[in-house]
Amino acid sequence: MFMEKLQDEDEGTYTFQVQDGRATGHSTLVLIGDGPHFAEYLSWEVTGECNVLLKCKVANIKKETSIIWYKDDREISVDEKHDFKDGICTLLITEFSKKDAGIYEVVLKDDRGKDKSRLKLLDEAYDEAFAEFQRLKQAAIAEKNRARVVGGLPDVVTIQEGKALNLTCIVWGDPAPEVSWLKNEKLLASDEHCNLKFEAGKTAYFTINGVRTSDSGKYGLVVKNKYGSEISDFTVSVFIPEEEARSVAEEPQKGNKKAK
Repeated sequence: MFMEKLQDEDEGTYTFQVQDGRATGHSTLVLIGDGPHFAEYLSWEVTGECNVLLKCKVANIKKETSIIWYKDDREISVDEKHDFKDGICTLLITEFSKKDAGIYEVVLKDDRGKDKSRLKLLDEAYDEAFAEFQRLKQAAIAEKNRARVVGGLPDVVTIQEGKALNLTCIVWGDPAPEVSWLKNEKLLASDEHCNLKFEAGKTAYFTINGVRTSDSGKYGLVVKNKYGSEISDFTVSVFIPEEEARSVAEEPQKGNKKAK
């Protein structure tokens, strides 16, 4: 396309589009004067809160510039006022669904002129946006409901031999998580010496009546449900009182003297 002499009516956005059976590509050229215009055209993204956000970047804006949104040629009422400080204009779509499919348009206008940008959320474009919306929504549900250790376990427990060790931990998940315990990265089973309980789908109990030095080690609480798992580690260090340790150390020496 050749334009030998540009006139006021030639101002606007020109788009060259190439299409085959597999995909469509396009290139855009903007011919503008000193009026408001788009620095970045209308596009979409799915936010971390699982809403679809339509956004564009505008330039050469002044206080009197108005912005109007349309869907399928019908004006959309927007609650928020645009101050254009960062040049970004947005339209938030919550609970994105089939009813939101359509052609969106945003128009900038003031006494110097106007510019517009259109976005088609139809067919493949809508399917792509909806797939991304569903993916992030499922990820958000998984993160919200995954099994996790809420609190209660210390990082380190230092305890005297013979004392009772009682730990209580709160866990959460929907559905309620499965709980297991590890000692030195090996599965730990409940027995008379080490009592492990899980009650009401949220409270885990770890009890050792009369700890031994052999109970020292690295322990872990594993919680798991269909949305994910988590491990909370803690270390148990069992010590012998100084007087008792000295007595134990001296006994072999006494035995050796008797043998002479």
